[in-house]
Amino acid sequence: MPRVVAAVLEQGSPGVRVPAPVATTARRRRVPAPEPIRRPRGTGAGEPWRQAGADLAVFVALWLAAGAAWHDALTGAGLTAVALAAVGLYRPRLHLSVLDDIPRMLLGVGAVTPLTVWCTLPPATFEAAIVLWPLVVLAATVPVRAFVYVTLYQRRRLLPGDRTLIVGSGDVALRLAEVLRADRAYGIRPIGLVGPPALTAETLPAPLLGHVDALTEIVALHRPDRVIVAFPGAPDTDLIGVIRQWRRSGITVYVVPRLFELAVPAAGAELVQGIALERMRPDRMRGLYAAAKRTIDVTGAAIGLALAGPILLACAVAVRLESGRAGVLFRQQRIGRDGRPFTILKFRSLTPATDRESQVRWNISTDDRVGPVGRLLRNTSLDELPQLINVLRGDMSLVGPRPERPYFVEQFAHMYGGYADRHRAAAGITGWAQIHGLRGDTSIADRVRYDNYYIENWSVALDIKIMIRTVGAMLGLARRWR
Repeated sequence: MPRVVAAVLEQGSPGVRVPAPVATTARRRRVPAPEPIRRPRGTGAGEPWRQAGADLAVFVALWLAAGAAWHDALTGAGLTAVALAAVGLYRPRLHLSVLDDIPRMLLGVGAVTPLTVWCTLPPATFEAAIVLWPLVVLAATVPVRAFVYVTLYQRRRLLPGDRTLIVGSGDVALRLAEVLRADRAYGIRPIGLVGPPALTAETLPAPLLGHVDALTEIVALHRPDRVIVAFPGAPDTDLIGVIRQWRRSGITVYVVPRLFELAVPAAGAELVQGIALERMRPDRMRGLYAAAKRTIDVTGAAIGLALAGPILLACAVAVRLESGRAGVLFRQQRIGRDGRPFTILKFRSLTPATDRESQVRWNISTDDRVGPVGRLLRNTSLDELPQLINVLRGDMSLVGPRPERPYFVEQFAHMYGGYADRHRAAAGITGWAQIHGLRGDTSIADRVRYDNYYIENWSVALDIKIMIRTVGAMLGLARRWR
């Protein structure tokens, strides 16, 4: 892992230094991310709910026909629908096919059948039901689902379709625009292309709205429901921040994978006349995901404060004895989610000479003013424990990108692409970058990559893994658990 060296900033006081990479590359011009926009719900917004409703009606009827009580029928139907959702049968899709659904239906129903049969049917029928029930459910569900798909296709043809911007003007983008304009069963209406002037078609299937350089303004002006990125001729690094902002504002984004002709598309990809489209997941730090993460944070912080009470008291006494009247807690302004400032709490390990030093001094690990207690707290990360209070307040999360001071946030946002994207998530006590050794005087560019990876791939399991490895690191067991 490359180490970092210090680069003097002209804005700071003499001797103020911040880390910079040893090797740097020419900075590419980046398209600024657009502001979030409000948009109407798309044509296909309610389709998964219609599919789930039809399936639930079939499941309830089957359980009642098998002799189950009303409450048992509802339980069995609900569990079966959850299983089908888990295997991806209620995800939004452009192409609806019952034949494609059958393998997933068998997988989902088969996985949940032992539990539902045991909960709802008489014991005498248990063995026979386990074998026959998935086939019965399949035989009853397939015709209903086929009818639902026909009605959904008819509905798509009658409605205008979701306003869709195609970013690209090469052969693939033009072909997509032609197919989607001709076949309204996809539920998509191309409103224009964005990219270099097309040279492969005399008559474009959709108007060319401008160059990719003006992408932010074009999206803000036309307010599309969906965006398809099909080889726009711009560096990927210029588009990443923009696409992240689109997802945060609720725009559905599809990407044509590179070299898609050479392999079968990945799971979840769809084919439009042989062209693979990968639907990008919505922003994982919004909606139900955010509520789940906040629930984990509040529960974990409350339990952590209760369990760590004696440790907190011991640390507070030790800091008080070493720092005297300076105070036990150190307060400092940091930047959190969506760029909002908050006051972070830590056990005091050093009393800065001035407020300016507190704001612009990068690292105090080698400062002679740090006493034995402060050094112990910093080396074991016990100085971070008061941040559990920040978590309860809602300023921070248990897991997330580490927050930085406003002075450095301003500098790093100009120096490192993607740095500002870290603020999509709440700041954390620990994080994906920290458990990989990126703390203190380490590469900011590497931290940015790790933090954005965490935000893109967040899950409850990932948070639990990070917290376990953090505890292991504090106990000196990190190497053993990797």
